[in-house]
Amino acid sequence: MKTAANALPRNIAGIQVPGDAVSRAVWTWANRSLPDYLLAHSVRAYCWGAAIADREGWSFDRDVLWTASLMHDWALTKVARNTMCFEVEAGEFARRFLVRHGMSAGGAERAAIAIILHMRPGVTLDDGVECVLLDRATGLDVRGDGYELVDDIRPRVVDAFPRGDFDRRFLAAIEREAAVRPTCQSARLLNEVRGADWMARSPWRSEAGRR
Repeated sequence: MKTAANALPRNIAGIQVPGDAVSRAVWTWANRSLPDYLLAHSVRAYCWGAAIADREGWSFDRDVLWTASLMHDWALTKVARNTMCFEVEAGEFARRFLVRHGMSAGGAERAAIAIILHMRPGVTLDDGVECVLLDRATGLDVRGDGYELVDDIRPRVVDAFPRGDFDRRFLAAIEREAAVRPTCQSARLLNEVRGADWMARSPWRSEAGRR
């Protein structure tokens, strides 16, 4: 499913994709650094977040949401080598990467905070609109929470960036982190929220069964 790094889409299902230099750099990096299942999940998350913002009438920074979406799960690919919970590891990496590639310090900070908070409960607009959008978008893509909110774009987005074996591989990655770092949010997702059960009951499973 890898897409050539120079083939940054201008839009996905009618949703504008930012084309500035930083967003292109992150797209190139993501194509090189993320496995297919996380790349597709990350792009879908951006689409769901942008669609939710449109539905709610919220203004947001597309560059911040795009870069945070593409980078939010990167550290799940290196759980054994991380020194912090994966979302914190990814947030700190994103902050440095984005500033190095020309994003303002303020924009990089907003992207990093959105990444760090996306695994935590109780995210509100006081944390920043992009934080809420990434939190809701990832919940939608992982658990189907708010599935009906994207009815109008969902088939086209999933056709362009298919789910494939996302559920199985994402759950396995979360389980690996929970085993290594039992105080991280991954363990809460598995043991308190019972994320595996939520995923098993997700409307995404019903959709896959209809295909």
